[in-house]
Amino acid sequence: MFSRILLSTDFSQQAEQAYPWAARLATSNHGLIHLIHALEDDLVATAPVFADYMAPGALDLGSYREEFRTGAQKALDAAAEKLRALGAEVETHLLERGRPSQAIVAAAQEFACSVIVLSTHGHGGLAHLLLGSTAEKVVRLAKVPVLTVHEGDTPPQEEVEA
Repeated sequence: MFSRILLSTDFSQQAEQAYPWAARLATSNHGLIHLIHALEDDLVATAPVFADYMAPGALDLGSYREEFRTGAQKALDAAAEKLRALGAEVETHLLERGRPSQAIVAAAQEFACSVIVLSTHGHGGLAHLLLGSTAEKVVRLAKVPVLTVHEGDTPPQEEVEA
């Protein structure tokens, strides 16, 4: 049923909690995970995420955006290896298409995915009211089912054959 899974990551610990869910869907259905990261338009906001993957002096404005792409691709490749270790087949895609929620929904359509898997950080209150939630926007815009994984959700277990 879910043979083409779109998994979106922002490389946070919360995002990693969705990896076992996507891997389980993929392995149960002999499927493929399209692992994506939507590169933010505001590169300054995402700088700490890629700091370990960027070359010294990367803040030279001439190479700034290219260093972000390189760092993001390395982080995406590292995330793909974690999914492969769970037994899943994975393709990676680094997207630069404006708002992450729109990029996620468009990618699901482009790659003909039958489900979207993503984590939700669970921010509430004023921050949620003012900024909104990427996960919430994806749920509203998506044309396919969306599996949201919350912090603390128990990962799926392998089924034991009787």
